[in-house]
Amino acid sequence: MKAIRLARREDAEKAYPCAAATTYFWGAGGLPLSRAWFADNLGKHVEGWHLETDDGQVIGHLYWAPSEKALVPYAIEEKVAFLYCEWIQRQWQGQGHMRRLFGAFLGFLREESYKGVLVDGTEIEEYMHHSHFAKRGFQVIREARGGKLMYLPLSQPTVCVEPLPPRITREGTAPVEVLIIGSLFCPVGASAVLGIRKVAAEFGDRVAVKEVPASREATDRYGVANGIFVNGKMKFFGPVNIEQIRAALREEMT
Repeated sequence: MKAIRLARREDAEKAYPCAAATTYFWGAGGLPLSRAWFADNLGKHVEGWHLETDDGQVIGHLYWAPSEKALVPYAIEEKVAFLYCEWIQRQWQGQGHMRRLFGAFLGFLREESYKGVLVDGTEIEEYMHHSHFAKRGFQVIREARGGKLMYLPLSQPTVCVEPLPPRITREGTAPVEVLIIGSLFCPVGASAVLGIRKVAAEFGDRVAVKEVPASREATDRYGVANGIFVNGKMKFFGPVNIEQIRAALREEMT
């Protein structure tokens, strides 16, 4: 096993081993979009590490960004790492592989004099649960949207970070307005975007879809870096299928 820091567009061809190893309905659709996004943004808004077997199979990933470039709904001081997501394929879990991958990541951060690491720990047991980070020494510094914002000190014991106020409003263009901000970083979100495009077309001019690419400008404008909003409300989080999307849009029409 070896941990490899991603540096080339070609590295995106093996990105998201989480989706590549699953048969979930969203994997085939969302994965190409997310890999394209990753290739376009590597070194800009995303950095990464892969854990590879000796024969070159990617079995785990860790994606992050420096606070100055991170697409997150926070104002953060410079030289802090923000951990977007991490994963080890299920058949390889429980064997110390995440410890190896995370150790390589921390070693790099220390060499580059980073102050610490931030992460949004979730309440979802299967994905980025806050308890996994607490075991590594992360400390909860504030309750976040749907989880806990946590900090792991490296060279600085505390960090200056403030949440951005969300500013999602309706524009009055249709009975149902769908605002998509980013949502291509993760194959789950990318699959939802594909589904929304398809279902919205079925409703014609009753549904207006506006897609805003992820950027620091978009984050500053809307106060969120990533999300799908229907009539101003966060509607979808996690895997969603066509029928669920169709039902959600119909509900807004009643």
